[in-house]
Amino acid sequence: MLARVPIFRTTARTLIVGACAPYVARISLVDKIEFSSADLDETVRLFQELIRIDTTNPPGNEGRAAEYLKARFDSNGIDCDVLGEPSRENVITKIRGQKQRPRLLFESHTDVVPAVGVGVWNHPPFSAEIEDEWIYGRGAWDDKFDVAVQAMSLILLKRRNVKLCGTLLYAAVADEEGSGSGAAWLTKKVPDKVAAEYVVGEGGAPPTQVGGQKIYWITTGEKGLAWLKLTAKGKAGHGSVPTLANNANLMMAKAFINLSNLKTKVTITDEVARAIRIVAIAFLGENEGSEIINSQLNELGIDKILDRIASNDKELAEELRALTRMTISPNVIVGGTETNVIPGTCEGKVDIRLMPDQNRDCATKAVIECIRGLDIDLGVIDYTEASLSPSNTDFYDAIETITEELAPACSALPRLSTGMSDSRFLESSWIDRLWVRADVAGHYVG
Repeated sequence: MLARVPIFRTTARTLIVGACAPYVARISLVDKIEFSSADLDETVRLFQELIRIDTTNPPGNEGRAAEYLKARFDSNGIDCDVLGEPSRENVITKIRGQKQRPRLLFESHTDVVPAVGVGVWNHPPFSAEIEDEWIYGRGAWDDKFDVAVQAMSLILLKRRNVKLCGTLLYAAVADEEGSGSGAAWLTKKVPDKVAAEYVVGEGGAPPTQVGGQKIYWITTGEKGLAWLKLTAKGKAGHGSVPTLANNANLMMAKAFINLSNLKTKVTITDEVARAIRIVAIAFLGENEGSEIINSQLNELGIDKILDRIASNDKELAEELRALTRMTISPNVIVGGTETNVIPGTCEGKVDIRLMPDQNRDCATKAVIECIRGLDIDLGVIDYTEASLSPSNTDFYDAIETITEELAPACSALPRLSTGMSDSRFLESSWIDRLWVRADVAGHYVG
């Protein structure tokens, strides 16, 4: 799969201001900061050099990227720490303002997923080649773009001696694509170095064309996760006489069919309701869209609205549908070894994503209902609570305002993510703190 990010050289402010302007406006004494084409070129070079550092996870080797970033920060007079497990280090730094607080953390990750199918790539995955104003390379979008833009934001603010009212922190962490051990290490071992009232990290989503307008998504929360393990216990036997055995695979198949057919409770958060309203009106028109929203934006009618949206954009509709309920995806079945042997045991794994008002018990109760009457044991492999930050805050308003300012005729909307990022470690570390994730910089140039 190609990984690429575009460059707009026609507006030198775009690449860097996307990361720093909204926060400068809120926590500094400066209304506007201008950047030159040379600044943009320097950012592009930093971005390319980061892509060329192979941090494929596994094994990661993110320490190489951390040392590279440290050298860049050090050369610009910004004190920097490289901390973490050997070869899996994180890089953290900060710019102090006139006051210690408020604190804003820029958070990104330096590891990348493996490059597969390289034979069909137009450019080698770690070449960071530029063609027709696009940079190609593994990690160009996820997530070395954020690493580079956020780093250059600190560097340029430092060079211009911008007097911040609070503290701007930076953390580029290891292992986000794996278990999140980098962010976990920081929040457990040195929490004071990354503690902040506000966090901007990986998130958002590619801009979506909806009718005649483009929407930039600002992620304000993530669904929870529950990975469950099922173990079916049957009776082994020979395939030539199946009635003398109890096929555990068939038992698991019944459980998987039950799980796939289960209708879960609909929950419509304010952020999702707002997104559905705008999307429906954009596709169906003001009159019809408003009418269907007013009559059917509820637990009973929501799927009718989403079905109408699906006729225009199937992918967007199903994304929104997944954001209105717990989703259950039975994905792994392991059972049997030989064609002529009936398996006595079978293992299954189920991926469940939870709404903000749901917990582990909600997940297990749903599965128990689907395996009732079947000899199947249930266990929890992994669990993480959902997290949601409010969008009716000055912080969110600042991000939304600058997004719409730099992208005229576009709208910014809050988004609950179906996936999960390192923000779960940040949220759990500072109770009653606000985090909002927005790839606004990436979206401005993407």
